[in-house]
Amino acid sequence: MTRDVRRQRYQFDLAALQRLAAVNYAALEGLVQGLSEQRPRVIKIGHHLRFAIALVDDAPYTTEIRIQQQALQQQLPGLRETQLDVRLYHDAQLAEVVRSQGVGRLQSRYPQPNPQMHHSDEKQQVNQFLHDWLRAIQQAGYSQEN
Repeated sequence: MTRDVRRQRYQFDLAALQRLAAVNYAALEGLVQGLSEQRPRVIKIGHHLRFAIALVDDAPYTTEIRIQQQALQQQLPGLRETQLDVRLYHDAQLAEVVRSQGVGRLQSRYPQPNPQMHHSDEKQQVNQFLHDWLRAIQQAGYSQEN
């Protein structure tokens, strides 16, 4: 007996990505206010983890920031520092990850397998990762370092 097996292709969900971008924008709005190019804002979560938010570019309708997760290596050995570049679109009130770990121009869908070893839904996943970071910052009752 022979069966026709078809691979399920990843279906890009634009509406879900836009909802996530709107939620991320709302969460970032307060953190970005008053941010300057000369001095990044450092947010501490607990004793072991910090997030540095730096202004990369500021234009009338967009703002680009860099969020870097920083761990105290002696207390959390092996935790790799992670960096996301996020563009905030003020007119649409959306926030989108434009670079993750130095990889820019993220596509909405990647064929599987691919030489860069991206997930089929890489863009969705890095924006979800940003959302998880922002939720952790909000839930942990962040404190700012000077």
